[in-house]
Amino acid sequence: SLQVISCRAAVLWKEGTPLSIETITVDPPEAGEVRVRNVAAGVCASDAHFLWNQETDLKLDFDGLPVVLGHEGSAIVESVGAGVKGVSVGDHVIPLFIPNCDRCALCANPRTNQCADANFATLLRARDGSTRLRIDGRPLLSLCGTNTFGEYAVLRESQICKISRDVDLKTACIIGCAVGTGFGTVRRLAGVHAGATCAVWGLGAIGLSTTLACRLAGAGRVIGIDVNSGKRKFAEEFGCHEFVNPRELERPLEEWLRAEGGVDYAFDCVGNILALRTGLKALKAWGTLVCVGLGPSGHSLEIPVSDLLAGQRLLGGYFANEKSRRSVVQLVEEFARGELPIEGLITHRFPLDAINEAFDLLRDGKSVRAVIDFDL
Repeated sequence: SLQVISCRAAVLWKEGTPLSIETITVDPPEAGEVRVRNVAAGVCASDAHFLWNQETDLKLDFDGLPVVLGHEGSAIVESVGAGVKGVSVGDHVIPLFIPNCDRCALCANPRTNQCADANFATLLRARDGSTRLRIDGRPLLSLCGTNTFGEYAVLRESQICKISRDVDLKTACIIGCAVGTGFGTVRRLAGVHAGATCAVWGLGAIGLSTTLACRLAGAGRVIGIDVNSGKRKFAEEFGCHEFVNPRELERPLEEWLRAEGGVDYAFDCVGNILALRTGLKALKAWGTLVCVGLGPSGHSLEIPVSDLLAGQRLLGGYFANEKSRRSVVQLVEEFARGELPIEGLITHRFPLDAINEAFDLLRDGKSVRAVIDFDL
């Protein structure tokens, strides 16, 4: 029979505090579950909100329990529970923070990527309400049901995406969030057309994935926008025709963009209400504003109905409202064929012990994507 595994994980004991490297236990997988050994994990701002105690519309009740964060990564299947047919021991996989069971009515609905198997709130625990993770015998929650900041994790089969064993897991790890979000937003959510003018706010890993996808979609002009001028070199590398730091302009950014003819697509990859409002003001009459980043809770936008009638659109969606498994499979295959030059998005690699340093770099704007390498 399968054994309980003792391993290390970065534990969040209380929101607003640094992560603590602890020894935890990981139970064997139950029916419909898969236990994996994590290979690499991306350090994303969506996790950082909990460390920095920034309230977002993604309200999760941890019930005072500690939690292992992490929703972007790559792994190898260590064991499978009863009834699991899609993967076997040794398979290489990408964890899916949005389940995709491919059996429920929601998965069959082309308008949403939600899945009846679980949502962000219910993924904190197993289906029976228990936890597969423990620390000193106490229940330990799993963010998004993926907890990629631990050496091992137990996921629902609906959260497992099998990929080729020939793919570099230590780079492909960022496809499950940053790359998938950026490319899905451009290709399917917004549907960027050839010759379009696109403006992208926030040149982190998601924003740069978005600019690259715009360029590959044939956009005629891609404008990268960031208050950190150090991102200029990345903007040039990842498809931007030009880079703008709004703080260096002599007039408001929306005026500058309108003077340049306005934009067909405005992408807020920060989760910043000022960026959203500026993007809205900069749109052409038929332009599209896309909310990509997870921002503070309680913000809202106002748009005249006449602008909607003229053709403006407002769009948004977690993971670009994409069916997670389909999207990841497609992008991994493109990466394997050399069609997805994403290696440069990873600017730093750290061992698990240095995970707080990785988050400090993210907060200070000194990294694009830092990756935790469990072999370091």
